Amino acid sequence: KKDDPLPLREKAEPTSGEGKANSLPTSLTSMIGRDYESARLRKLILDPEIRLVTVLGPPGVGKTCLALNVAGKVLSAFEHGVVFVDLTTVHEPQFLLSAIALALGIPESSRTAVEEAVKSALSDKNLLLVLDNFEQIVDAAPKLLPLFGNAPEIKMLITSREVLRLRGEQEFHLEPLPVPLQNGKNSMEQLIDIPSVSLFIERAQAVKPEFKLDEKNASHIAEICSRLDGLPLAIELAAARTRTMSPAAMLEQFNRRFDWLSQGARDLPGWRQTLLGAVEWSATLLNERERMLFHRLSIFSGGWTLAAAEQVCSDDAICLQSEIFSLLIHLMDKSLVIPEDENGHYSFLETLREFAFEGLRKSEDYESLRRRHFEYYLNFVKTAKPHIREGKDSVVWLLRMENEYNNLRLAMAWVVESPERAGLAMDFGTNIHIFWLTRSYIREARYWLARFLALDPAPSAVRANLLRFASDYASSQGEYAQAQAFEEEAMSISKAMGDEAGIYYSLDGMAMMAGVQGDYAKAAELLEKVLIYRRQKDDLVLLTATLNNLAIATRRLGNLERAKQLFSEAAQINRQSENLKSLTHALHGLADVTLQQGNFQDALKLYQECILIRIQLGDLKGLSQALNALAMMVEQMGNELLAVKLEGAAARLRQEIGTQIPTATRGENQEFLRRLREKLGEKKFESTWFDGQTTSQKQLVDLVNEIALENKE
Repeated sequence: KKDDPLPLREKAEPTSGEGKANSLPTSLTSMIGRDYESARLRKLILDPEIRLVTVLGPPGVGKTCLALNVAGKVLSAFEHGVVFVDLTTVHEPQFLLSAIALALGIPESSRTAVEEAVKSALSDKNLLLVLDNFEQIVDAAPKLLPLFGNAPEIKMLITSREVLRLRGEQEFHLEPLPVPLQNGKNSMEQLIDIPSVSLFIERAQAVKPEFKLDEKNASHIAEICSRLDGLPLAIELAAARTRTMSPAAMLEQFNRRFDWLSQGARDLPGWRQTLLGAVEWSATLLNERERMLFHRLSIFSGGWTLAAAEQVCSDDAICLQSEIFSLLIHLMDKSLVIPEDENGHYSFLETLREFAFEGLRKSEDYESLRRRHFEYYLNFVKTAKPHIREGKDSVVWLLRMENEYNNLRLAMAWVVESPERAGLAMDFGTNIHIFWLTRSYIREARYWLARFLALDPAPSAVRANLLRFASDYASSQGEYAQAQAFEEEAMSISKAMGDEAGIYYSLDGMAMMAGVQGDYAKAAELLEKVLIYRRQKDDLVLLTATLNNLAIATRRLGNLERAKQLFSEAAQINRQSENLKSLTHALHGLADVTLQQGNFQDALKLYQECILIRIQLGDLKGLSQALNALAMMVEQMGNELLAVKLEGAAARLRQEIGTQIPTATRGENQEFLRRLREKLGEKKFESTWFDGQTTSQKQLVDLVNEIALENKE
């Protein structure tokens, strides 16, 4: 929240006089991108109710830089100035007060009773003490409290990677610098204003004055800043390398970044001259159990939940399952783990994960942890499948799967490493398919299914199912010959095994193949047989899928009343079971039939409901189809501009997920676009098409709602 309610106290004019201290180290570089944090921290320090502020954050985030910058700005507010206490070389808690005494200039002879000497020196002072790098002696924190007792006008500003946990402590959590958007859609003008990029450019120009942001290096610099998590230390070290490496070369060597992100300023402590040193500094401060969990958590990609950490990372010796949560809290207190949201998801900065993972990969636990990671996420997808397939809480589980998808990829990468894991791989594919299908992960599904199927060519029921899935995805991308081959192999396996359910699955798939290629009569013939079988079985999900598919073929054959009956039956079943994905197919079909019957208002309502649910589900393939249908409808209503915009949005979605308009309807879509170009003219068509291509999903929701409102009777 950027609107801090506390007004910043007017800064007094600089004063000078005997006894006014200023032992702050001199900085020869500017602080970039921290104006807001600087203002907030100044307000806290100048708040009369606050005596102790701790700046917290991960290694390399810039805690010291911010503290020094702010201390310099509030210097005039303290009658006796600011005293800097560098704790870098202090490794034992008992030496904290001696370090403070040294900074205060207390004579060596007075340090036999060091606490009393420090108290006495501070008692009549209006002073700010800046204590830097407190994390290594955090157990000494209680020694600070007595110093405040006889010194009512003393304040302390502390930098630490770990919270001190003192009464009256005001925590100030410093986040990494903002980084460019991951999708690469920042313009050159936008990039230069992003703090992490600005820092990179300024520090690069310090070693190479002619360096500048241009079209050639912009995307590389943006990616470097993002992959370095916006950590100022890492970015400064990378920028300094422009003396000998181009940004493109840095990215090529990014997996070795701990090697070349080194040789920082010589006047800095050794551990701050390299990225590796900064991270190692934090790791060495962990106890054995914390360090073990820190490394083991790196087995996760993109974060983890507490349940995942407890199942995957625990053992019966050092990391007991019952203690994982408390150890996790310790790592958060030490700024090594980030709590991502209120739903209990945690993560590392990628730089920290890479360091921890390097240590884990060399340990004897690595292979067993990879297997346990896979087993956990296999159980996860098995649990998620019925929730997504059968509706009700499908949106919740789709989001959970999305949040864990990096871990799911990692699990799949492990399982395909060995043919001996073929059974596990196929089991995983069987269960994750419903997520791929619903979220239109078509390219990804084809990639992994190909690898799963290659592990073991032996005929089996599970292989036949994966072949049918692969057929659907190949068909979505217009590769009908490949899709047909998959379907025929699956049918052959099912017939050989006498698998009745599998045979009807393949009949359904072959009907779909016929339909997308325009042979609606064959599709209807096959689906009528499948429907009889489906009505005998207690699986409403498969029944409604067949009802919808047969209704599509029936409508295309001209029997609108039968099609409407089939779609309506599917819609009724889906509303009762709350199966949202299947419901959207029925709604879309009903809208198509209603439109053909000339009822524009009811058709529009059905398209609207369908589109809004598909956006909610993240069903991009279905969304592109619904937008295409709605575009054709609004053209019939006389709004060519809106038709072009909607079809532009639909085309962008098809491009994103890699699907094509089926052969059966490609001709009518081409004719639709030809009419629009003719009516609007090339220039108007292209500008409106671009508007559609750049329309966000939120804007689509608003647009669809506006269309419905404008055409409401």
